[in-house]
This record gives sequence, structure tokens and C-alpha cells, in this order.
Amino acid sequence: MLIQPNNSLRKNDLRYLLTEYQPPRSNKPNASALRTAKQWAIAANFMNDRGLTNEGRLVATKDPYLEATVTNWLIHFYLSLGEQSLWKYFVYDFLPQHSTFSQNEFLNCCIDVFGTEPAARLLKKVKLLLKTYTDPQSISKGNFLTQNKKLYSTGNPELSNYYITGYLLAKIWERDFPSASSILVDRIIDMELGLASILGIDKDRLRQQLNILAKNEIIEQRSIAPHLVGKKPLLKEDNELSYQVYRCWEMPLDLLAKAYENDIATPNRPLIQSLAGIMADDENVPDFSQFLEWAAKLTVLDGEFNTFIRLAS
Repeated sequence: MLIQPNNSLRKNDLRYLLTEYQPPRSNKPNASALRTAKQWAIAANFMNDRGLTNEGRLVATKDPYLEATVTNWLIHFYLSLGEQSLWKYFVYDFLPQHSTFSQNEFLNCCIDVFGTEPAARLLKKVKLLLKTYTDPQSISKGNFLTQNKKLYSTGNPELSNYYITGYLLAKIWERDFPSASSILVDRIIDMELGLASILGIDKDRLRQQLNILAKNEIIEQRSIAPHLVGKKPLLKEDNELSYQVYRCWEMPLDLLAKAYENDIATPNRPLIQSLAGIMADDENVPDFSQFLEWAAKLTVLDGEFNTFIRLAS
């Protein structure tokens, strides 16, 4: 069972925890802050009892400053998987029926559902959940939930990175259809704990997202019309609403790695892109985790090397 954090997400503390084995380290959080950070790391599937998970290793190396939108979606996704949790109720039950709501509306529904829990404790949990989705220091970049004064809304998530959508679909597929290479699209669209709820969109927009995944060869959309034995069905026509979805990935983690490679919010990507002409001549440009060490070997172009280091760090 996943741990549900009781205190606010502080990315600085979580960042420190994830980079524990990547010195140098400074400004160590206190013991209480580290306990809270570990709760968040476990809830987000970044860590388990044995240390960093595969996802956690990717986060620590590809997004060391926890600024990528992909990381926001990861945290959101795994929080929603907690058994009997407030997050699970919020994502899969409450939001599909309440695209716009107030804190009090959400709280009253929670009191009805979790009636055995004291109202004061529920209020604290509700405030924590809403803050997590709207605080810039938490996971607001995913735009899963937006706030306008006292009202909260869904339906306008940041989905420009189709590889993270593909990763989420792959993890759902791994959970519900582990041995299947293809399934009917209706099973994806109508799934109770499915992709539409996780992304915060309706069924029509989910169909659009599946089209995008097909265009980028993450899935194939094939007709359910009769076909020759031993042959794959033909690709579906544009007007076919019912069709077969074939997965094109081997491992979900491969899609997550590509999501980080294509995340425009990846730390210092603008700087790295601006130096493309210089780096193109170096066949051994390392990952960002080693970027500063590599950059230190560059020839100074403007005589102000310290300025360059401040931009890169």
C-alpha cells in the first residue's frame, strides 16, 4: 500500500533525498522534513524500501531539479493509485462528476464518503490535496487542476508531451492487460480507473490523445473488420469509432525516458539548445548530471566564465 503524505510537498527536500548519493550536498533538511520528503518519494514511486525505483533513478538523473512537467505527471499518477485514499477518490470518482467545484463542495462529498474520519482531519487532507495541485512548488505544471479565486477546475491539462501520455497508458496496460498485445479501444475509453480520469479529460479528448499516440507510433489503431489469418488487420479508417489498439512499446520505462528527452521544461534545456553549435562538435557530450564538469573544459568565449557557470547551475 502506498503511503499518503500528511504534510505539504517541498521539492527542495524531495530533491535532496533523491540526490542523496550524488555529492556535493548542502543545506541538509532537518529530520522531520526528510521524513516528509520520503513519504512523498514513496507515494510518487520514486523510492521503496530498497532505495530508488527505476522511475526514481530516471527522475534523479534526467530532472535533478524536479522542474520537468513529466515529473509532475508521475507524482500525480502514483498518488492516485493509493488504496482507499482521498487521492484515488478525488481523481476517479469526484472529478468525473465535478469539473468545477469549491473546497467546501469537495469537503462535503468527502465527509459523505469517509464519514468515519473526523471532519477536521478531512479538511486538513482536502487542503493539502488542493494545494499540491495548485502550488508552484508542488505539481501545478501539469495543469491537472487550476484555481480561479475560490473555484477549482479540470479539463485543460498540459499534454503536449505525448510520451508521458504513452507512459501512463503503458502502466495502465501493464496493470490491467499484462499479457495482451492488443485490446479494443472501448476498453481503454470506458475503463473505471483509466486514462481519461488520470489525464482529467473527457472521452472525446481521450480519443484525440489516442490519435496522437498512433501518429507518433506509440500505438497502432487497426480495424476490427475481418482480415487474413496470420496478418495484422488494416489500419482503421478515420470514421471508425470502434477499433483495435496495438501497443508498440516494449517497456513503459522506455517511454518515460523519451518523455524526459522531449520535456521542454527540462532544466537548462534552453541553455543547452543555445549551445547546440558548440556541442555538436563534441561526440561525447554527457547527460545533464555531468554537464557542468563537461562545460568547465570549454574554451571561454567572452572572458566571463563565471557568468556561464551561473547560467548552467
